[in-house]
Amino acid sequence: MKRVHIAPTLLDAQLAADALSSLGIASHIFNANAAGALGEVPFMQAQPEIWVDDDAQEARAREVLACLHDAPARDEKACPQCGETNPGNFMSCWQCGGALPD
Repeated sequence: MKRVHIAPTLLDAQLAADALSSLGIASHIFNANAAGALGEVPFMQAQPEIWVDDDAQEARAREVLACLHDAPARDEKACPQCGETNPGNFMSCWQCGGALPD
């Protein structure tokens, strides 16, 4: 087994594990319940970790997780008035209040 990722939260760890699983890369989340130990142990030892079962899958898993981390958010809209990026489900800009394109 090889560690391929240290996640800031359990939710991020689960998303990473799900992404790997969807590509057929078996993985496990360690330290899933360690958040309760914060203060008693250093925070770096309590963060969720993603480990892959097959050492040969390490490079592929790291590549997938790097792409996942660097991927732009989907369905974003740029405001035509101020240029601010807004989530795709917004109808008006959160910054200037201008109407967003459909």
